[in-house]
Amino acid sequence: MKTNSRAYSQIILLVMILAGTFVNAQKTEEGKRKKKHFEPNNAIILAPIYTAQFPFGNVGDRFGFNSLFGIHIAYKTKKNWIVGGEGSFLFGTTVRENYVLNNISLPSGQLIGQNNDLIRPKLQEMGASLKFTFGKVVPLSEKYPDAGLLFLTGFGFLSHKIAINVKSSSLPQLDKTYRKGYDRMANGPVISQFIGGLFMARRKYVSAYAGLQFDVAFTRGRRPYDFYSLQTMHDKRIDMFLGIRVGWIIPVFTQTSEKEYFYY
Repeated sequence: MKTNSRAYSQIILLVMILAGTFVNAQKTEEGKRKKKHFEPNNAIILAPIYTAQFPFGNVGDRFGFNSLFGIHIAYKTKKNWIVGGEGSFLFGTTVRENYVLNNISLPSGQLIGQNNDLIRPKLQEMGASLKFTFGKVVPLSEKYPDAGLLFLTGFGFLSHKIAINVKSSSLPQLDKTYRKGYDRMANGPVISQFIGGLFMARRKYVSAYAGLQFDVAFTRGRRPYDFYSLQTMHDKRIDMFLGIRVGWIIPVFTQTSEKEYFYY
C-alpha cells in the first residue's frame, strides 16, 4: 500500500509539473504581441478640395471673401514625395468695384432693358486656377507612415473677373461682346504654399487633409479698354489670398509593403 501511495504521489507531482510548464508556455505565448508594420508606399491620390479664401492686396480692393472648388490629382512615392496638379474654379458674391456700370445706369443702379423695363444686373466674382504641385509628407507615427505633416508648393496660372449675370436679350448693351469692357478680367502666374496635416489610412475611407494656404498672383488687366474709366487697364497687380483648405482623399495604393513580426 505504501508503494502504491508513493507511486500515486509521484504521478500527481509529475502531472502538476507538466501542467505548470504548459500554463507558463501559454502565458509566454500570450505575452507575445503580434504587430503589423506598414512602410510608406506608392499611391495615386485623388482629392476633391475646397478652400475658403480671404483676399488682400490689389484683389482685396476689388473682391471680398470667395470660395475655391477643385480637384487635386497627385502621385506619392515611397519616400513620401508628392507630385501632381490641381484645377479649381473661384467664385464670390462680394464685388467692391460695383460701380463699373454706373456710366450706363440710372441713379438707382438699374438699367433700362429691351422692353423699357428696369433691370439690376447681379455682379459676382468668377475665376479659375491651374497649378503644378509638389511637396512632402513628414510622418509623425510609425503606425501611419503615409500620414503626418504635409507641405505643398504650387506654380501655375490664375484668372479672375467681374461676372455680370444678365440675359443679353434683356440688356443688349451688355451682350457678350460689350460686357468684356466692364468685367476687368486679370490673370497671370501664381505661386502657392500649403502647410497642414494629412491622414491617409489603408483599407479605410477616412482619409483627408487640411491646413492653411497662401497664394500670390502676379496679374495684369487683360482687356484692351475699360468702359467705366475710358482708358486701358493693363496695370500690374499683386493679388494675394489667405485660405483655409480641406480635401477628402481617395487613395489608390499601387503597392503594399505589409510585414508581420513578433516581439516581446
